[in-house]
Amino acid sequence: MINLMPDEYKREIRAGRTNVLLVRYISILVVAVIVLGGLLVGAYLVLNTTQQIAEAKVAENQGRVADYNQVRAEADSLRSDLTTAKTILDNDVSFAKLIYKIADIVPPNVVLDDLDLDPKDFGSNATMNASAKTFDDATKLKDAFIRNNQIFTNVQLQTIRAADSSNANEAYPVKVKLTVVINKGALR
Repeated sequence: MINLMPDEYKREIRAGRTNVLLVRYISILVVAVIVLGGLLVGAYLVLNTTQQIAEAKVAENQGRVADYNQVRAEADSLRSDLTTAKTILDNDVSFAKLIYKIADIVPPNVVLDDLDLDPKDFGSNATMNASAKTFDDATKLKDAFIRNNQIFTNVQLQTIRAADSSNANEAYPVKVKLTVVINKGALR
């Protein structure tokens, strides 16, 4: 078969075929743009709805958290108290043992008028006041404190005096004032 068609007619047929092919590509492209646009709009709507739900949950949870702020404050306070208690227990501060040791040292016929124990003051001068039945008992107190150098050091007798005449009926008429240094190791 011989192709006897004129060249111009051949070009028009080729141009027609190319136009049909271009129309197909354009229609596929338009459909693809519509599908992608639909997917984008759908994704936007889903994300927007999800964001609104999440914001509502956040607001609800913040309301719940506000209800529990008092409980949180109480828990923090309790945690702080427990930390303080642990610190005290770790330092093993036991004044009862020290008081019993001092009570064993004090000779008969002598009573301590005051006893201030503060771990911060251990290792520095502290003043102790006592009452005794006689002057001899008062000096025995000083000697007893000096002999127990694991608890007391630098024991100095400040004053010994008889009580005022208005307290003449008092059972312990001799007043003693001592300056002592309580050793830091006395609590162990």
